[in-house]
Amino acid sequence: MLFFIDESWQTVGGREIGALGGVVIPEPRYNYFCREVFAFKRDILGAEELIDCELKGNSCFAKSAFRKREAVGCSRLLEGADKMLRAVKRHKGKVFLIWTADPTLSLLNNPNPEELSKPYKQLLFDMRALMRNEAPRKRGALTFDQRHHREDEAAACAISNYLFRAGGDWDQRFTQIPNFTSSAISPGLQAADLVVYLGPHLADQHQRPELVPYIEQIRQMSYEYRSGRQQRLKKSIRRVG
Repeated sequence: MLFFIDESWQTVGGREIGALGGVVIPEPRYNYFCREVFAFKRDILGAEELIDCELKGNSCFAKSAFRKREAVGCSRLLEGADKMLRAVKRHKGKVFLIWTADPTLSLLNNPNPEELSKPYKQLLFDMRALMRNEAPRKRGALTFDQRHHREDEAAACAISNYLFRAGGDWDQRFTQIPNFTSSAISPGLQAADLVVYLGPHLADQHQRPELVPYIEQIRQMSYEYRSGRQQRLKKSIRRVG
């Protein structure tokens, strides 16, 4: 199983809201997913290579994209976002998303390489639930957007240390070392970027009502599982802090 993870901080309704999450796509379907993404980026955006016309939440879901759709009846960026989310669903993808209004909770940037942040721990627990229930004989691979060497190194150390030291079955569920790659060459990370951009707007959907249909799409793709003695239903989209 291939997990693609990103993070975002935005101001929503006057509050700083952070989101951490992404998508998982079964490894046997990923190449087909990539081919589909290239095909619609070629047809809609004029891409000549897979690396061309990177889809990002802050451009696809910008207010200007919605204004353009209202003015002329279509927006190529919004159409690209629509097709990306549909491709994730078609290829059996699931969405994971943690959001918080607490500015003291660090997300991707872990200043202490030996300590994993609370949102990250919750994200990993939800992802481990998917591996246990949906792919018990396989390992998940974690891929992050490549940003800055020192930040990436700290995040990689924090994650790998946690997977190694936490005990239990973590080493059976995930590869020990996470991957960092450029989002421009990774359709999976571009899908994660769209999902995580929408995350902060879960805090107040009245601020950007035009985003509600997209938020509902990611809600429908969230992973659900039963946990605990009472077998309570848990969802992979949640608030912490």
